Amino acid sequence: MLNSSRALPLEVEEWSLRLRITVEWICPFLNVTSSGQSVNMSSTVVMDVVTPVGVQLSAKYKKSFAYFTVNERLPAILFKCAQDLKSNIDEIAQFHSKNAEQDVEIAIKSVLELKDEIKSNKPLSHFTSNGSDVSLWNQFLERQAQKEGESLKWFNTVWLYVECYMYRRVRQIFELSSTLKSYDHYQKTKESSLLASLDACATLSNHLIPQLKNPALSEEQIKEQLIKLLKLNLWGNRFDMSISLGSASAATSDPLTLVNQLEDFILADDSLKIWSKLLDIRNKNSTIDFVCDNAGYELFTDLCLADFLVTYGFASRIRFHVKVLPWFVSDAMVHDVTWTIDTLKNAGVHSDRLPELGSRWKNYIDSDAWELIPSDFWTLPYEYWAMKEVDSKLYSKLCEAAVIFFKGDLNYRKLMGEVNWLATESFHNALQGFHPSNIAALRTIKADVVSGLKPGLAEAAAARDPQWNFAGDYGLIQYDGK
Repeated sequence: MLNSSRALPLEVEEWSLRLRITVEWICPFLNVTSSGQSVNMSSTVVMDVVTPVGVQLSAKYKKSFAYFTVNERLPAILFKCAQDLKSNIDEIAQFHSKNAEQDVEIAIKSVLELKDEIKSNKPLSHFTSNGSDVSLWNQFLERQAQKEGESLKWFNTVWLYVECYMYRRVRQIFELSSTLKSYDHYQKTKESSLLASLDACATLSNHLIPQLKNPALSEEQIKEQLIKLLKLNLWGNRFDMSISLGSASAATSDPLTLVNQLEDFILADDSLKIWSKLLDIRNKNSTIDFVCDNAGYELFTDLCLADFLVTYGFASRIRFHVKVLPWFVSDAMVHDVTWTIDTLKNAGVHSDRLPELGSRWKNYIDSDAWELIPSDFWTLPYEYWAMKEVDSKLYSKLCEAAVIFFKGDLNYRKLMGEVNWLATESFHNALQGFHPSNIAALRTIKADVVSGLKPGLAEAAAARDPQWNFAGDYGLIQYDGK
């Protein structure tokens, strides 16, 4: 039962406060009933109501986090991107080309123009670069416009679509340049996040290595450690730099202490169901997939969990599905994984366990026990129920896995189809037929979409904290067997 008097641990209050400032505006609206009033914005009706139950999230509902995101957060992220480009222009030119300075200036101008497109609610234009996903994107835009019966605009279509579209448009700016085609404009931010989290990584490594080297662990002890790693992995998802508006977000507290203090903030906990399935596949040469979310500290916890799964025979192979392009500020790409491992190998000043983990993980990759798999699909705007039709090869690959861990808020939104479900709707039903394998979702709640809660639990969370489904203070560990 949710403890309505339990407060957030002091160690995480500062992080939570920074996020709460960004959503402070929404508090008066959370318990307001629909007034039926609406305002007009560039031929789009923005309704002054909360998001109705059963519809997809959209900025056309003004009393919603989607509206705040499109109206405030996305322009702020673009402005921060332009600022970072300007402050790093000399470094970029030195690394890429002496001619890169002009491309950076063009990129800054283009990013700010995109910001203005959002604020003035311009129609979503087609892509013109030669990216491998461009035809898929343009087909989607055309089909969705036909479905909606009008041109897609920032404030009239689904939040998921326009948020993904923004990040893809930013990537196109660099694709169309002469010297910056391979430039990851978020790389420095992602790397800063991990570097600032190395003390927390050290604490976790000092706990993990003895567990990995202890052949005498009983089944009950293995279960205890596995569930602890699941929850450490869950709370690693708090550090999402799209939520911190493009600024580095780091784990600076003792994660082992926090995981116990945050127990009451897990609103759905299927850890025992996950354990039961893992026990069923143990020592059967199984494959387990991770659909990754953030680089930085969260990725570190992904790799810790993966190591435990391999070491104790729950999987003989781990596949990490990562993004093919810079995405939602902090999402992990192949080079983020390899950079993380290389960084850990040289982080002995924090703990001699970190280089040991780095070496273990490098060996896993070199031996193909771990595989890094980028795919265009993860940066398309589609809900996951559409995967089987849109990318049948990827869907078939996921079917090979015994368990798939979907990490983070965006993956959860896509799993749920971006629908504003009743919180009590079953997780199984909310997946809308997407069942390539056994699905485990680990996510801290940073958007309205929630399913699978017991009756009264969402109301109790809202009574304790009106921002419960925006601020990232609450978590979900959910499982659906195939």
